[in-house]
Amino acid sequence: MKNTKYVSEPTEFIKSLLTKPEIRKDQQKMRSTWWDKGFIDQEEQETYHESEVKHDGYVYFSYPSDKSK
Repeated sequence: MKNTKYVSEPTEFIKSLLTKPEIRKDQQKMRSTWWDKGFIDQEEQETYHESEVKHDGYVYFSYPSDKSK
């Protein structure tokens, strides 16, 4: 049988934090900073990815351009 009355200390802590109005405002502000993004132009994204320079697998060594030697 499940004990539904038990509330852990971390849960109590978070609930007590969220009762403070300034915490809620900060939480919404930070969420909008990191997660809520504006419209992303798909054509611009495609152009960006197409213009990306392709790199060799190992960037610390360059192969000679004249391979006939």
